[in-house]
Amino acid sequence: EHHQTLSDERQRLMQDMHDGLGSSLISALRVVENGKIGEGEVAQVLKGCIDDLKLAIDSMEPVERDLLLIATLRYRLAPRLESTGISLHWAVQDVPALDWLDPKNSLHILRILQEAFANIIKHTQASEIHVATRLEKNGVVVSITDNGKGFDMASAQQSGGKGLSNQLRRAKSIGADIQWRSTHEGTCLSLWLPQFAG
Repeated sequence: EHHQTLSDERQRLMQDMHDGLGSSLISALRVVENGKIGEGEVAQVLKGCIDDLKLAIDSMEPVERDLLLIATLRYRLAPRLESTGISLHWAVQDVPALDWLDPKNSLHILRILQEAFANIIKHTQASEIHVATRLEKNGVVVSITDNGKGFDMASAQQSGGKGLSNQLRRAKSIGADIQWRSTHEGTCLSLWLPQFAG
């Protein structure tokens, strides 16, 4: 049983490194080889790769089944946000423990939220991000709201980008629900997490 647990954990980390860090590095290599990216853009891509690696390492730590894990994102991403001129407002309150939260599921949550931050940095021209938690419908909602230019959901899904589809896939895999509300005044991502496993 112990051997199987270690094997499962190894497989999980390999898959995540392939999907996260590996994919980012391959994309970076292709654009560098084609000479279509400047030094500043290379630096941003490499920072994203480092964030991926750190999140994978963080996911190996013991999980206390509460959402203090998202404080990891604050610690990891705050310097990047500051360097791009985005101020981070943190309104994360104590919420009930989630009985299904383990390293694998916590990494899904972190990846969903990481993608949200990455999209804001890359696409929205926002100057502020608000992160908050609240209780709702036998679960917990984590919301990330920005004051950027917003986007059209249908167009974003049709454009072929994998960000939104990956967020949806990860949310479904942990029994969560993810929604976006976007206008020209900003976007709000809401991630609902059940308190108990379904």
